[in-house]
Amino acid sequence: MTEIVVKIPKELEEDFKKIDPLFLELAIQRLIKERLEEFVKVERILTKSKLTEKEALELGRKVNKGLAKRYEKLSR
Repeated sequence: MTEIVVKIPKELEEDFKKIDPLFLELAIQRLIKERLEEFVKVERILTKSKLTEKEALELGRKVNKGLAKRYEKLSR
């Protein structure tokens, strides 16, 4: 198995010391696996996309604005 070294910010260091190392290792492995699966899906979609980078950024901004409005309405 490949090892990855992760630098933990000082403000999180004490919290990490409170967690069982085995539990932490398993949780991080699961998180990495989930994120890699997401990256693979996005990469697959991007290779099929006909959008330019500029168009994709604009679409992303519109989606973010729409989501922000939706959450703003929910929080009232």
